Formats: sequence, structure tokens, C-alpha cells
Amino acid sequence: MSESNFPYRVRHYLDAGTEAMDRETARKLHGAREIALAHVSAKSAPLGLAGFGHHSVEWLWPALRSVIALLVVALGVAATSYWDSVQQAAENEEVDTALLADELPIDAYLDRGFDAWLKRSSPQ
Repeated sequence: MSESNFPYRVRHYLDAGTEAMDRETARKLHGAREIALAHVSAKSAPLGLAGFGHHSVEWLWPALRSVIALLVVALGVAATSYWDSVQQAAENEEVDTALLADELPIDAYLDRGFDAWLKRSSPQ
């Protein structure tokens, strides 16, 4: 028998036994149950520090899960952005190296048409 089903099974057996019970006994049991429930709610109403930790975890866990999920997404976006900038820097380095290693006269770099040609012929 699992622990989660135990209270329901006990309730089932107790309910089955009440069919043959007389009215006076049922009234007394009902009164005893009301008194017991009043004591249980009175005991659990003031929470001490020991109970606070358990209840705060139950209350904070859904919010904490959302915050963790948002942090993971933010870290993923930041990592993707960083990786993209590293790749772009590597591409720029290759283009600069190719341009500087080529045998062009210095006047070609000063020409405005050369800059326009570079922008048109770039692989983007």
C-alpha cells in the first residue's frame, strides 16, 4: 500500500462502517471530529521559523524556476551574441589581411570608388 493512498483507504473503510451506525453515535463522532479539526487548525495557524522554511520553498519554487529559465535564456542570447562578434572579427581579419597582403598601390585605398567597390563585392 502506498503512502499517498493510505488516507483515502482509511476514509473508505470508515465510511463503509458508518452505514450500520446509530444516529446518536454518529452525532458524537461528528462532534469529536469538529473538536479535533479545531485543534488541528489552531496548531497549524501560527508558523514558527521551522515551518517558514518549508512553506517559503513551496511558495518560491515556481518563481525561482521562472527566474532560472530566464537566466538560462539570457545566457544563451549573450553567448550567441559573443560568438557572432568573434566570428565577425575573424571575417574582418581575413579581409584586412587579404587587402594588406595584395599588391595595390596606396592611392587605391584613398580612392572613394575603391571603398564603394569593396562594399559591393563583399560576400554579404
